Amino acid sequence: MSALRTRVYIDGYNLYYGCLRKTAFKWLDVLTLFETQILPSILYRPAPDAAPATMTLHPDCAIKYFTAKVIESAAKGEGSVSSRAQYHNALTTHCGGKLSFVMGHYSLHKANQHIVPADDPKRWPRDCAKIQVWKLEEKQSDVNLALHLYDDAVSGDVDQVVLVTNDTDLTPALEMLQARCPHIVRGLVIPTRGEIADQVATSRGRRGGV
Repeated sequence: MSALRTRVYIDGYNLYYGCLRKTAFKWLDVLTLFETQILPSILYRPAPDAAPATMTLHPDCAIKYFTAKVIESAAKGEGSVSSRAQYHNALTTHCGGKLSFVMGHYSLHKANQHIVPADDPKRWPRDCAKIQVWKLEEKQSDVNLALHLYDDAVSGDVDQVVLVTNDTDLTPALEMLQARCPHIVRGLVIPTRGEIADQVATSRGRRGGV
């Protein structure tokens, strides 16, 4: 069996807030992480009595990184915008074309939200007063990720997809992929504060699921 052509799809927001924020690893080399640590740690057999499959990152584009540019007026730190840009530039240069960024955008607008009363936190929202707040939302990243993952699989460009997220909104995309392309091996890395490699959950080919 030839090596499984693998592409990694990273939900940048979930990766950062799931395990990188407030750590010394904000400038994580994601290409080296997957190439030398995570993929070699995955034991996948196409059949119970088959030899373990070998995996290789796709030579044209190994990683697709889905994120959005920080809005300066809503950034938590003065250097957040420039630091994020520097990190993206460093990854692009270091990975030499093996990583591509797919950019969404942030939406910042005023919204009326229900207040949670301190004296009765279980009170239903409909019975609570409202206050005007700034609402910051990342747009398009989830949709972009789902479309790229599905299109790459349907087009036959990959043999294995590895999704990096803890966002359950992407579950329907994986379920549809399982139904339409059961031959595609599906992997999931859940970003948490623990060791990333320990969070790898791989599918079992057409006999399993995510």
